Amino acid sequence: MKPFSVIDKKELAHLEYEVLIDRNKYMPANDWCIEQFGSRWSPIDNRSGSWSMFWAGRDHIDKYRFCFANKEDLMMFILRWS
Repeated sequence: MKPFSVIDKKELAHLEYEVLIDRNKYMPANDWCIEQFGSRWSPIDNRSGSWSMFWAGRDHIDKYRFCFANKEDLMMFILRWS
């Protein structure tokens, strides 16, 4: 049995479009995404979500990764937050 915090990459396969943004923008960008696209994808309670957000990890300490199921949503996000 794998640890609860591990997310299988296959579970995220539908969120194939992604972009990194600075950490000082991630909370307002999160709120904007909720308004635009609805609740974010979650392995626990919203597997049908079309977007999600994660810390980008130790290679990009000051960034967050926003992932989208639709290329159009990604483009809208980039236009708003770049």
